[in-house]
Amino acid sequence: MQEKLEALYDTLNSVLPGKVSYGTREGLENDPNYIIYQELNNRAIVYADDKVIAKIATFQISLITEKKNIGLEEQLEASLYFMGYEFELLSEFVNEDSSVNRVYEIKQEVF
Repeated sequence: MQEKLEALYDTLNSVLPGKVSYGTREGLENDPNYIIYQELNNRAIVYADDKVIAKIATFQISLITEKKNIGLEEQLEASLYFMGYEFELLSEFVNEDSSVNRVYEIKQEVF
């Protein structure tokens, strides 16, 4: 699993260097644009002889921007696509301070 998290971090960090964090905004409080990513779950999908053979890991990526930034959104999506990540946009919402959150989900098989 560590390899998957590191590869995902490298992809995200190529979009916003130094502005990517796992799970929290810690250290990014002064940055108007940043990415938070985390593993949501890791569920078994295939069993054989009462043992897990394959799992699906679900990762969430939140792109937070000072205002709507289509160029950065497209850059993130292109980077994910180029690196072979199949992703879904789950939601986009505007915060009270007019910043914008875009939330993506990636599912990957784990053997």
